[in-house]
Amino acid sequence: MAVGDRDFDVHNHINTSDRVLGVHIAPPSPPGKFLESWVDMLFIKGFDAGEPIIYLSTDAGQPLTAVLERATYVPALDRAAYNGGDDFLGSARERLFGFINGQTGRRNRQSQGFQHLMLDGHGSEDASADNKALIQSLRRGGDLLNVFGDFPTLRDPRHANAYSPLWDAQLGLWTDKAVKGGLNKRQIDENVVFNLAATRPDLLTGVDPATGEPAPYGSVGVDINCAVIGFTADPPTANLEDPVPNSQFPPR
Repeated sequence: MAVGDRDFDVHNHINTSDRVLGVHIAPPSPPGKFLESWVDMLFIKGFDAGEPIIYLSTDAGQPLTAVLERATYVPALDRAAYNGGDDFLGSARERLFGFINGQTGRRNRQSQGFQHLMLDGHGSEDASADNKALIQSLRRGGDLLNVFGDFPTLRDPRHANAYSPLWDAQLGLWTDKAVKGGLNKRQIDENVVFNLAATRPDLLTGVDPATGEPAPYGSVGVDINCAVIGFTADPPTANLEDPVPNSQFPPR
């Protein structure tokens, strides 16, 4: 979270994580006691199985992803087993769902995605406790609002036990038809996203992150280490829909 033992930069983050808002170093502990040090962290809002959750991004395998997630760039993450693995044996990755061009607007309850983060969530600014506009924007939903797959509180043991903090991003691109019709709405459940991609490719496709052009929906080799912290209302327990035939929900 930080390097050194003093003079921590929590404004431009020269020697701290981009999500560190404060560093509190305890004085020397008296005999028989242990005084704790701690940091103030900027958590991230998202969704799993229809419920709001919070998580913390620490590392990402690509430079742009690291910037957007305010995480540390760690190229080795790209070599973690394995792209598209999800629940399959030998894979360290789970699936996360992001959207390039969801709706925008700070008070729009349908806003979500990368454009929303940059336009409404002060994504181009350093995060600090003194940046009140950024803090208030994120408090009111200015985050990416990604959708997560497996979660420790899900009732199905297969998916509860398959949780991993290393996420394999599936990036969605809403089509012009969806955008013009106002159908690029906020998504909050893995199965709903899979079903939409499988049944309505006229509304939602994948995207090639190298070109920004439409591509088949699925894993794109974007890896993020972001551990879930908890849920903010009710625990995620079950997906909102059953998977339709030919969706990418495992087993495939």
